[in-house]
Amino acid sequence: MTEIQDATTPWVVGMDEAGYGPNLGPFVMAGVLAKWKGKGDWVEAFTALSRTAKKKQSPKPLVDDSKKAYAKEGLEGLEKTVASFFDTKETLGDWLKEKSVFGISDLSQEAWFKPDEQTFLPTIDAPTLHSTNSLNFIEGGFDSFDCRFFILPSLPFNEVVEKEDNKGAVLSKGMINIFSHFTSNFSQDDSIYGFVDKHGGKNNYSATLQNILNKGLILAGQEGLSESNYKSFGADQNWNFKILPKADVKYPMVGLASMLAKWMRERLMKQFNSYWAEQVPGIEPTAGYPGDAPRFYALIKDKAAALGLTKDKVWRSR
Repeated sequence: MTEIQDATTPWVVGMDEAGYGPNLGPFVMAGVLAKWKGKGDWVEAFTALSRTAKKKQSPKPLVDDSKKAYAKEGLEGLEKTVASFFDTKETLGDWLKEKSVFGISDLSQEAWFKPDEQTFLPTIDAPTLHSTNSLNFIEGGFDSFDCRFFILPSLPFNEVVEKEDNKGAVLSKGMINIFSHFTSNFSQDDSIYGFVDKHGGKNNYSATLQNILNKGLILAGQEGLSESNYKSFGADQNWNFKILPKADVKYPMVGLASMLAKWMRERLMKQFNSYWAEQVPGIEPTAGYPGDAPRFYALIKDKAAALGLTKDKVWRSR
């Protein structure tokens, strides 16, 4: 599924998440989409136009496992990548209104969310990064980069988990919503190649992927620890899915989705921490993960109660 040769122009989709493990802050899943007009191996073409976290900074955009990228180049490194690939809006709220497939109404109800905040740090020259990178990728065979976000603050996250009695339902719901919203880009008989980072230890995705199709069936090929892959039969488009561990390392479109999800999660966590620092002066910020989240929640819970925020509105149940 790296060398793509179809009668019609194929599309490549990558998907990954950030913030699935924390107890505090929003869960973010991101999907990225590009039309592949080149010949041969799209992974090789993409890799030649980008760089990994191991390489020194250069004009090429950084696309890698987002944790590695963030550890090496921080939020600014993530921002440069996002600005390079996507035509954004001036404010975070305006861009999310356009690109969020689920969760923007819930996010807007969070007291800590600041929709009017500028999309990028002042040091980011987004127009230059985007124009230069877009031209390079078009010449390399890629066109029409697009993205979507699936965002769940704590309360709706808890509601999905409670309804399904399964934390993994959050990942399934996000995948269905993002793929479904991308379908408006596709014409009859187009071919779509979707690459997704594996959902924990889950190996079977047929039932989940079936929800994406308006008609036809999802047929399973290999299903196992190393990889699960699927094809559509009788659908309006030719769908192909590959779901595997460390997909963000093997397939750079998933790496780009990982970078995008991590960037949005970090931006929102900065707003989250800023809000609670105003409410509880002197509190140290948190990344929201289990090792530190109990400390943070213990310090804010009385203030949260005074603000009418019950625990399920702040703390994720799983």
